[in-house]
Amino acid sequence: MTPQPHHSIPAVVPPANCFTVLVIDDLPANRVLLRKVLQSAGYAVIEATNGDEALALISGRVLLPDLIVTDIEMPGMDGVTLVDRLRRLGSPSALIPVIAASGNADELMRRDALAAGCDVFLTKPFDLSLLLREIGLLIKARRQGGSLRSAVPAGDMAPNRIELRLREAK
Repeated sequence: MTPQPHHSIPAVVPPANCFTVLVIDDLPANRVLLRKVLQSAGYAVIEATNGDEALALISGRVLLPDLIVTDIEMPGMDGVTLVDRLRRLGSPSALIPVIAASGNADELMRRDALAAGCDVFLTKPFDLSLLLREIGLLIKARRQGGSLRSAVPAGDMAPNRIELRLREAK
């Protein structure tokens, strides 16, 4: 086998040592968009169509992703229920950072998602640069062995993180 120059490797094939993101969404177009964006940023992407499918992969030890991006409103198991069950699985699955999102977000949905154990809540359509930034911060915090809230400087926190910090301080 002859060595290949770096530029000949297709952008959609992430290196073997990259981080894995599990994308959970019932809409194929959303999964395709996230897959393309995340793969172009160097992440390996696994997809699931709902919480039931995702939880089966994780609890069956088929997959232990570095991070999860999940829709909230899906048929079958929704995103809030998924995160609640994931957090109850115990280590290492319970420690997977989760970004939850919804196109029909309201304050109650946001609070429910954060209370279930989501690390970040975003509204669809995504600001893709914000999504990539949040993914990077969450993976970095997990890899450093600390919690997200202790790893991110207070002035650099997104509003949903500030809400979590204030709630924990009470």
